[in-house]
Amino acid sequence: MKNKFFANSFAISILVLITSCSDDFLNEEPVGTVNELTLANEEGVNGLLIGAYSLIDGYSSNGSPNGGTGEASGTNWIWGDVPSDDMHRGDTNGGWSQINDIERYEVRSDNEWLSGAWGINFDGVARSNDVLRVLATAGEVISAEKADQIEAEAKFLRAWFHFQLRIKFEKVPYITEDVDPALVKNDREIWDDIEDDLQFGIDHLDPAPSEVGRASQWAAKALKARVHLFQSEFAEAKPLLDNIIEEGPFQLEPHFYNNFDEEHQNNGESIFEIQYSVNDGAGVHNSGVDHQTLYPNVDGLGYSYSAPSFDLFNAYKVEDDGLPMLDSFQDDLLLEDYQISDTEEFTPTNHLLDPRVDWTIGRRGIPFLDWGPMSGSDWMSDQLNMGPFMNKKNMFYKRNKGVISTESGYWARGVNGNNFRLLRLGHVLLWRAEVAVEENDLPTALALVNQIRQRAADDIVMGKVSNTTFEEGNPIIVDYSQPAANYKLGLYDSFPSVEYARMAVRHEMRLEFALEGMRFYDLVRWGIADSTLNNYLASELKDNKLPWLSGSSFTSGKNNYWPIPQVQLDLQPGVLTQNSSL
Repeated sequence: MKNKFFANSFAISILVLITSCSDDFLNEEPVGTVNELTLANEEGVNGLLIGAYSLIDGYSSNGSPNGGTGEASGTNWIWGDVPSDDMHRGDTNGGWSQINDIERYEVRSDNEWLSGAWGINFDGVARSNDVLRVLATAGEVISAEKADQIEAEAKFLRAWFHFQLRIKFEKVPYITEDVDPALVKNDREIWDDIEDDLQFGIDHLDPAPSEVGRASQWAAKALKARVHLFQSEFAEAKPLLDNIIEEGPFQLEPHFYNNFDEEHQNNGESIFEIQYSVNDGAGVHNSGVDHQTLYPNVDGLGYSYSAPSFDLFNAYKVEDDGLPMLDSFQDDLLLEDYQISDTEEFTPTNHLLDPRVDWTIGRRGIPFLDWGPMSGSDWMSDQLNMGPFMNKKNMFYKRNKGVISTESGYWARGVNGNNFRLLRLGHVLLWRAEVAVEENDLPTALALVNQIRQRAADDIVMGKVSNTTFEEGNPIIVDYSQPAANYKLGLYDSFPSVEYARMAVRHEMRLEFALEGMRFYDLVRWGIADSTLNNYLASELKDNKLPWLSGSSFTSGKNNYWPIPQVQLDLQPGVLTQNSSL
């Protein structure tokens, strides 16, 4: 959860407001306004900086075109997971049409969720630029060392928000503090601008910030490496990744699942994460408010609007040696309890599975953290139309309910303060493996993939459920001394070719990063979105499964990026232009 650095953001802003007064009433600013001269000191600039940090979660409390339903979520579940082969939108059939269009690749420029994604990120850019502009007027009031640190943090954030825009919309303007935003065209590539801001961060950010939540030098290096990967600049990404691995203070957590629970926030693997908080006097505005709909229908928490796909579940199938079924996992899809009521008989598959599956996906007959075994369709809004699986990575533990979850009144009770890891060492290791494959350094790629797999090999979900039905009043019998399912995870002996290694590394990224908002962007940058997503749709919809998704198809070049919101084009005619492929 957020530490005092974030919790005090509102107090700092209020303090700045109430202390700006004058003996001359003719020169007084209207109540509730603050001019830049008033803020041109360390406290004022830091308050502006905290305001910029506050938008990393993708949620604004001011009700501008960015609500709390996920349009610009920092987790990227809407734009990185839903249109990928990892997740369905959940909800009930016919509901939430804006996301339905995203999953079907039928988004028009007037889809209001586009405005949310565009608006919140450019709001973040504007706030970052406010910091830089006011900082420039402060002069010697702020020490040179402190000014460099503040500038570096603001430029990191500006790069972060522009990066979020670039991977979604492709053609976006790069807005700096010294330009009129209304006049900046989106007629050129902005990767170099992002890199320049991140390089300033690398040169000036503190490698070990004194306050949890602030961007570090390592975060700038990790993000810059990711930016290079989006451009297939493997030689440029390599030294950044190597430096983090060899010189950084990070180590893999002993358990894969530590990266997703509230008791291991800001852990030794974490490089940069969204700092959520609850029960701090801010209502829901510092929490993961946009995740409220993603939780299961258990204990009144959520609405199960995040439904992992059949394809993702089957990607965790393994051979007898514990290695993935890289090119055959779509054969004979395991459907689990799809179209089977919780009161009808069903037993989970006995197929060998990578144990990470049951820390990633919730499914019937398997313990769901400490909430008890998932009983099936009664935990979901529409199991018939959305499939039988649930997102497990973003759920908090029942033992922390009321501590990690909000005590404030709200329409959904799942609002909580469980942080989200945006950058972690696991990402860096597999990105470095990707670089190694593209440089034909297969031994390095093999070692890095096996390092990730070794960490997860013993992460077994315990609790064998005897029940085959879950009627009300029927006690659930669980033997917690037994594994919940048939798990096995083996290490690769070798990568016999570049092609095999590339497939193995990409598959490993999917297994390790599933439901973390990365998959769709990776498919696009690898140039395989067309073949992968259309093969997935053919498999996912076979035998009339998920009929609401029938007829969907991905078109390369057209669906790689989303339309620029029509309202923005109307506001800036002759300045902004729509993607030519749309």
